Amino acid sequence: MAQTKLEVSNNAFPVGAAEVAARLGVKPRTVHTWRHRNLMPAPRWTVSGQPAWEWAEVETWAKHTARLRKKEDMYTGMLALEGSGWGGNLEQMRTDRVTES
Repeated sequence: MAQTKLEVSNNAFPVGAAEVAARLGVKPRTVHTWRHRNLMPAPRWTVSGQPAWEWAEVETWAKHTARLRKKEDMYTGMLALEGSGWGGNLEQMRTDRVTES
């Protein structure tokens, strides 16, 4: 049986289905479904019998297909309320702590 040399550049960042799922906020099964339906880039490697992708390729694909969601600051939505009649102070809200009465 011939063995092939695995070539990985120093800049490569291989990820498995679990890592792709975690980064995209989906279940690993979803990643496998995308793969079998040819919706995502083909894996570059197989590690212990499991597919592995170059994260940069997956990230580019996910951005292009709107599958990569930016994590928003929990106050971003509240910021939209400023200027709409809401009289609160967003910066104060960020620094205040809830105190028990």
